[in-house]
Amino acid sequence: MSLEHGNLDRVYVASLLLGHVKCNPSYGIKHVIQTVKDHTEYDIPYQKAWYSLKMAREMVYGTWESSVQKLPKYLGALQKYNPGTIVEWQHKARDTSTSAYVIGYVFWVFKLCIEGFQHCRNLISVDGTHLYTKYKHKMLIAATMDGNQQVLPLAFAVVDEESLLSWKWFLRQLSRHIIRGRRGICLISDRHAGITRAVRECPDFVPPNGVHRYC
Repeated sequence: MSLEHGNLDRVYVASLLLGHVKCNPSYGIKHVIQTVKDHTEYDIPYQKAWYSLKMAREMVYGTWESSVQKLPKYLGALQKYNPGTIVEWQHKARDTSTSAYVIGYVFWVFKLCIEGFQHCRNLISVDGTHLYTKYKHKMLIAATMDGNQQVLPLAFAVVDEESLLSWKWFLRQLSRHIIRGRRGICLISDRHAGITRAVRECPDFVPPNGVHRYC
């Protein structure tokens, strides 16, 4: 049939997708197009499928802005129901004309991860990854390896960007809450300039306390 129908607006298409999005967070554009075709026998263009899927996800999971507003409550719940969980915040001024502050960095680590590291190798691997939102935030992750060659996640952080400042802040949180004076740590990372420079300013990762190696 024709490419699309005039009544197939984004709101209607999004309503068809809600159940699928709830059951499958990985539900993608090709699934959207097929779902609409199954229900209406019409094909919709890629752009409409993309915006309709975005709308459906926001209806199910909320917007990025609403999710960020819930973050303090969520991390507070982690601390309440997982005693010993550590959360560290760093805020920054929104701009110079107001007294409003926004989240700059947030770091969290579970007590079980702190305790588990005491029985793991003197090895910490760190890396960063994109959070796919319009705000371009990054997630920083630290992990180690136990005696059975299994990976143990250690700590997580959300930062505004990968930079010298954000990596230095993250490494200092690792030193304070996880390493806690333990010597002989080998830090493994890629060659991101921010990490390389930050390591030089963190005593736990330079001789004689530790070493830094690249993957």
